[in-house]
Order: sequence, then C-alpha cells, then structure tokens
Amino acid sequence: MAASPSGKPSLVAKWPLILVLFILATFFVYVGHQKTAPTSVPEPAATPQTGPATPVSTSSPLSPTAGQTADADHPGVFYPSQGHDHWDLTRLQGFRYNSNPPTSGPHMEQFIDSYFPPSALPAYIQVHLLEHGNVLIQYNCACPETVSSLKKIAGSFDTYDPSLGLEEGKGVIVAPNPGLPNKIVLSAWTRLLPMDAVDETAIKKFITVWLGNNQNTHQ
Repeated sequence: MAASPSGKPSLVAKWPLILVLFILATFFVYVGHQKTAPTSVPEPAATPQTGPATPVSTSSPLSPTAGQTADADHPGVFYPSQGHDHWDLTRLQGFRYNSNPPTSGPHMEQFIDSYFPPSALPAYIQVHLLEHGNVLIQYNCACPETVSSLKKIAGSFDTYDPSLGLEEGKGVIVAPNPGLPNKIVLSAWTRLLPMDAVDETAIKKFITVWLGNNQNTHQ
C-alpha cells in the first residue's frame, strides 16, 4: 500500500475501503426503510347494495293448540285429537274428553238410525259419528223455530238414507244437548263451532269443509 510522506496511508490507498463502507451503509439504509414502510393491502371490491337484508326464519310453523282457530279455510276451534280407541262402557265412564261436546277420543262403535234423534246423544256415540266424518249440530234451548232452521240446513246435506249416510260420513245430525255451554254447537272431528243464534252461512261453511273429511278424521 502507498504511504504519504508522513508515513500514513494516503487517501487514494483508503479509497477501496471507503467504497465498501459506502455500499454497506447504503444497503443497511435500504433494508431498514423496507422494514418500516407500511404494507399496502388492496381493499376488497365493494358489494352492490340491493336493499336491506331479509332475516331468515328458522322456526317451525306453529301447530294449532286447544282453543285456537286455524284460519278462515278451516272453520271452528281446534282441539287436539284424543285418539280413535274403541272402549267398553265401563271404561268410558271414567274418561274425560277435552271439549264439550267431544270432538275425538275413545268411544263405542254404535250408530243411530236417524239424522234427527229426539233425545241427547251420549258422548261416546257422538265421537263415533264424528270419527266416520259426520257433522253434529246440537242445541241447548227450547226453541222450535231454531231447531226447524237447523234441520232445514242439515236436510240439504242429508241426501242418503241414515244407515248409509252415517256409515259413509255423509250425514249432518241435529240433536238436543242440555249440557252445552252455548245455545248451538257444531262439531266435527277435532273441531267445534259454538254460536248463540243460527248463522246459516257459517253453519254451511263448517259442514262443507268438514263433512266426510277423511284426512281430518285420521288424526
């Protein structure tokens, strides 16, 4: 290495060392800048808004419960089925139906021979008639005009002999019942329609929907 007159290395002799140090310094500055510089992350593309989100319901439709009217197409108050069992009279005497008059439950296999019986029907016979798809109209009054109107309505549906019509579930029965909570009560399998005056439109609607309704009586 060349020396200056003073005996120390000259600046020219130090030049390679200075160049190396400069290169190293530049490298470290560059690396430090890269570590501290913020990283740019592209933003996700915006999703077009088409309106407020509609919540998704995960609950099941409500099933009818006792005392609940389903809808206009299913007239009458719904009572859960108590089954179709056939019991003897001794066993039936201790059973409580879930509606008055009854709309389902254990009963005896016994028919009547008229659409217009003169006396009240036992509950276990009422249920048997309903099980076959018939409709009962029962009244709790000394009201000959009302009874006459009810029989007239029922008669428009009773086009078969009772022995056939009641077996096939095509009969509308009108009968007295002093134990009713209302003046008039229509009943079908699992359905009741109480009223305190003759409503011909409502009565015919109830009969039309439930008379001979096999799907209903299989519940």
